[in-house]
Amino acid sequence: MTTLYSNGNLRSPSGLRVSPHSYGSLEEVALGVRKVLPTLQGETYSLDCCRILEHTLPQAGFNYRIEEVAELDECAAFTIPDQGLVVVREDIYELLQKGNVFGRSTVIHEMAHIVLKHAAKLHRGAQLKKHQFYEDSEWQAKALTAAIMMPLEACKEAESAEHLAKICGTSVQSARFRIDRLVKEGKITGQRSLFI
Repeated sequence: MTTLYSNGNLRSPSGLRVSPHSYGSLEEVALGVRKVLPTLQGETYSLDCCRILEHTLPQAGFNYRIEEVAELDECAAFTIPDQGLVVVREDIYELLQKGNVFGRSTVIHEMAHIVLKHAAKLHRGAQLKKHQFYEDSEWQAKALTAAIMMPLEACKEAESAEHLAKICGTSVQSARFRIDRLVKEGKITGQRSLFI
């Protein structure tokens, strides 16, 4: 589910408890997924998110439905993997059609839930939101979205966070976070952080 909130900061896990994933395992998943995703015509890295929603996901057995804003008040989109359904709020779909960064990333975020086969892990005594980030469906979907939209080779090629955002069709804030994390993990050189 892609939620809408004002502060943009997570202090505790916000999704459901799912099978654990690390950044490393999500990078591997992203490598495999990216191979089958279309890019915009003439682009190397920027994904064709309209085509992914309207053609790629249906070809994989997932239908999409557009809902009115009033029906999805604080939710931009959600996915029901067991029903093969992605639901997108009408205004978010319009943003997607205009190439807006949030509309684009919402599609990839929902696709990430599908790829990761997210289903709640409930058991007797389970407490909602009492799990680690690496077990959190929303954390995993966000991390996978970043890895899919901004592949490692693009991060190595980019001269700055702004450049990465431009060549991948993401926000500068997301690009900065991605570069910082890759520098911290030693996957790209520290000099990249000079551009942030």
